[in-house]
Amino acid sequence: MRLYAFLSQIITFTDADLEKLYQFGRLLLRKLPVNREQLPVEIQQNIDMDSYRLQQTSTGKLGLERGTHEIEPIKAKQVFGREAEQIEPLSAILKALNEKFGTEFTEADKVIIEHLESRLNEDAALQTSVKVNVPENARLTFDHVANDKIQELIDTHFKFYKQINDDDKFSRFFLDWLFERYLKRSQEQEQGNVA
Repeated sequence: MRLYAFLSQIITFTDADLEKLYQFGRLLLRKLPVNREQLPVEIQQNIDMDSYRLQQTSTGKLGLERGTHEIEPIKAKQVFGREAEQIEPLSAILKALNEKFGTEFTEADKVIIEHLESRLNEDAALQTSVKVNVPENARLTFDHVANDKIQELIDTHFKFYKQINDDDKFSRFFLDWLFERYLKRSQEQEQGNVA
């Protein structure tokens, strides 16, 4: 049935009996019992459908104003939906790093991070990866690119480079934080392009 429906759009069939058989088969198919296919194995492994259930979480009424009046039009730059999260300032992050890991980063070290972030923003492969992949997969590319950019700091900012390479917890925390900031900036740029 599917093959004939597909081929009839490409090839002109002159056999009227073939068209009659297709129409008969199409109507007969509706009357036959349906054999449901199982989900692919990957989906069955990742989702436990037995543990899902419907549950009412709330009830209520929508309160509408009484009377008849005109509805105001949407304003030109009115944004609906979730508001973009604000990116935390670098000084707050440096303070958090100093408190959590006992480091001694100063305001002057903000320049290093700003330089690192600008280098990450310029990387075309990373931008493409974030656009086409889910965050978990994009993170793999991000870690690879970020480690390359951090490696470049060895000559100019050895203390910063050493802190990242010597302390795994610090490195993980710092890369997580960098990745979150990178994603937020990417989302803001996308929303800016759409608007």
